[in-house]
Amino acid sequence: MLDLHVHSVYSDGSATIDEIARKAKELRMKAVAIVDHSIELYFGLTEAKAKQRQIEIDNASSLYGVKIYSGIECSIDASGDIMLPDFDFDFIIASVHEFVYGRDYYERVLKCMEKYEIDVVGHPFSRLFNFDGRIPEMDEKLVDIAEQLGIAIELNSSHRSPPDPFLELCRDRKLIYSIGSDAHDLSKVGDVGWSIERAKRYMTRAKLFSP
Repeated sequence: MLDLHVHSVYSDGSATIDEIARKAKELRMKAVAIVDHSIELYFGLTEAKAKQRQIEIDNASSLYGVKIYSGIECSIDASGDIMLPDFDFDFIIASVHEFVYGRDYYERVLKCMEKYEIDVVGHPFSRLFNFDGRIPEMDEKLVDIAEQLGIAIELNSSHRSPPDPFLELCRDRKLIYSIGSDAHDLSKVGDVGWSIERAKRYMTRAKLFSP
């Protein structure tokens, strides 16, 4: 069991690194990833904060015997760009955090995938941002590019995304998928049941993402 998308007090989460690590140990998780928001947000993870967070991650990992990854979640802007602090993260999630619909959404994500060395597309077509206007041929293109570039598609339990019609396209494809709770408080850490169920149903030939 693992959870590769948890926010901490280093961005907009309410739990400390120590609390998250302790919860992961209680749940007998193999690994957890601290994935705070990046510097495009005023509360995001700066270089200085990333360095301090890494010290806490190393200490908590040693104390509780849990593998803790140091990740970051970047927002994709209208040009498909992301902002990153100067730090060597274990992996990068790129996500749309605005109300963007139809072709505009696809173009943002596809540009980002092709311009940057990201590892995971976060909460695709999130219902929390009222996404609508899916385009079948663009769905196919997104799956194709993810497969070609080896970029993982996140199965996000909080957002319950991607939706089932998109996941149907993932059957029998040699994709990579990631599992995340997108927890912003301690009670949601490890709450990845929805993601695991969808992985079993749709990701029949895909591999689980490993940072």
